[in-house]
Amino acid sequence: FAVNNMGKRNILKEVSARFYFVGGLAVIIASFAFGCAAAKYRVAADKEVYQILSERHEHVFGQPHNYSIDTKYSKRKPTDVNGSELILDRARGSKVRLITLPEALEIAVKSNRSYQDNREELYKKALSLTETRHNFSFQFTSASADIGIKRNSDGTQDPATSSANIGLTKKIWKTGGQITASLANDLVLYINGKPKVPDLTLKLTQPLLRGAGADVAAEVLKLAERQVVYQVRDFSHYQKTFALNVVNDYLDLLQQADSMRISYNSYTNTIFFRTEIEARADAGLLAEYDVKQAQEDEYDAKLSYIASTNSFQNSLDNFKQELSLPQGTSIRLDFKVLEKINELGLPQVPIDDLTGYSLAISNRLDFLNHIDRFEDAKRSVEVARNSLLPGLTFDAEAKLKDQLYDSFDPNEYDSTLKLKLDLPISKVSERNAYRKSIITFEKQLRTLATQLDTLRRGVRADVRNLARQKALYYTQLAQQKNAEENLLATKERIRLNFPGVRTSDIIRARKGLTSAQQAVSRAIVDYHKTRLKLRKDVGILDTTQEEFWLKTDAMLGGQPGPTPDQQDQEVIPPNQILGD
Repeated sequence: FAVNNMGKRNILKEVSARFYFVGGLAVIIASFAFGCAAAKYRVAADKEVYQILSERHEHVFGQPHNYSIDTKYSKRKPTDVNGSELILDRARGSKVRLITLPEALEIAVKSNRSYQDNREELYKKALSLTETRHNFSFQFTSASADIGIKRNSDGTQDPATSSANIGLTKKIWKTGGQITASLANDLVLYINGKPKVPDLTLKLTQPLLRGAGADVAAEVLKLAERQVVYQVRDFSHYQKTFALNVVNDYLDLLQQADSMRISYNSYTNTIFFRTEIEARADAGLLAEYDVKQAQEDEYDAKLSYIASTNSFQNSLDNFKQELSLPQGTSIRLDFKVLEKINELGLPQVPIDDLTGYSLAISNRLDFLNHIDRFEDAKRSVEVARNSLLPGLTFDAEAKLKDQLYDSFDPNEYDSTLKLKLDLPISKVSERNAYRKSIITFEKQLRTLATQLDTLRRGVRADVRNLARQKALYYTQLAQQKNAEENLLATKERIRLNFPGVRTSDIIRARKGLTSAQQAVSRAIVDYHKTRLKLRKDVGILDTTQEEFWLKTDAMLGGQPGPTPDQQDQEVIPPNQILGD
């Protein structure tokens, strides 16, 4: 401020007015700036996180990927979304629409709530990394301004202690050191007309024993970087598991619908059969008891069909919830999928448990996380052991001497070099942390061994189940053929009045055929579900392929299975399993 010939009181009034004006203006500007910056912070966070995820995806899979956690509500303010809107949305109905299996997968990926939760967990893991990276970068650690006016008891005013400070820090993580710079200024001197060069201090702190070295200093950052990679791998495996679950649920719905049709056909056949029995009874060829049996059979078939429709509709509602569709949505399924499954037959998957185990270790990205976490636990032991070392720190500091602008000399500074030795008497906390790190490492070692056993056990179970489903399908196919022939023969015998043939024989034969038809329908679907699970568990299922549920693997064979006539129906004797 320029000092003129006005009295001291007028000068202080002017100073007071300017202080209040500048302070008020600063508050208004800061409030407006931070209010407008809120949206920019979100955009900045998304940009940094998505870039990290794209880079990590390229590192793991060889190509970048565009991630996004946005939903239909993301562009709206939370205050604009109310409960009544959600209630109306979930209560709405729709016209009947056909949802194919690819469309179901697309809807599920876009809308499923569990899938969105996992996608957001991946985002949050990368978001945590941005904060860790920030801690290892040049950053302003502080910025403050202290402006005040002192009012005396006689009504006069004096400038109170006022200052402005800025701090800057950089962690040199490769060596474990840290550089700090601070700038401070006394604003009162400007008011008094004697501005001083701001105080500038530079300081270097470098540990030489405890906390020194890249392996120790950068462990926090390294672990944060690796955690994102782990999450990308886990999310990739989750995507495959999720897609396979949607496919399985869709196939189950188709199978239930097919079973429901079989049940309905069986019910209509009982009506025709009951009518025929009534006619034969009216002609005196059968007794009234036979009519009652035919009627009872019709009632059983009707109840069975009603139960199957109820079960299908409940499963369909569950599937709509899986797709996050309102329950009032009317959907139809694409039965061409079931036709293609039947045309494909039973493709062979020539994998034994040892081959599958080797494939899984090479291809299961999520399993690599167990191996890498074992390495993390191993490094943590070294970090904990480093904390047992004495503290030896090298400090270097340079500071400008207090000078006015009109006499400023940059060579006027103070510098200090020193070594600090820290020899704490007690190391109980560090000792315990070191011992715990060794225990954690050994636990991780056991965990890795358990995961290896679990992996191979799972593959062995998949291989056995696939073989069982294959034998089950062909056996039930033969059983269905036998049931068809048995029903036809029984009907023919009762029409020809063979002695000993009763109405109950036809009822049993019909029920046997219905059960056999439904069992065959389930068996082929269960075989393909097991086949897909085996391929996923050994890491060769590519859910990005079009109609991946129909794909076979050329390198593993994948030819259709033998026909029933070619199928070996021999069973393994117990002594080959139990030993002599």
